[in-house]
Amino acid sequence: MDTLQQQIFDLDRKVDRLHELVERISDRISTLILERQQLPENELANFPSKNSLRSSLSQTNGHFQSLTDHKDILVDDGEERLRLNSESGQTLSSDIQIRRLTAQLTAAYNRIAALEEQLLACRINS
Repeated sequence: MDTLQQQIFDLDRKVDRLHELVERISDRISTLILERQQLPENELANFPSKNSLRSSLSQTNGHFQSLTDHKDILVDDGEERLRLNSESGQTLSSDIQIRRLTAQLTAAYNRIAALEEQLLACRINS
């Protein structure tokens, strides 16, 4: 049971680190927005425009496409059908894929709850 407790502890640490990272990113974005709002008009011209950001993004899109090309990653580009996997050529609608991912998430939550119950039972018996 020690390995199970260690796995739970490791997962808990990873979730905490992700939460901290999201908070730092959110704080940084807020800071950048405030800084940009406080800049005078002539300095705003030095910021990249949306079009230049889009063009630079499209250049690197090929690299990131390989990172995000997975059956469980939803693509938010207006496509009505998403690839299930690259070998089979099958497609899923966004609605069906969202339902499938929701079911997987629910199963994961249920598994976490079961593991927590086992952990509590072990602590009570100890």
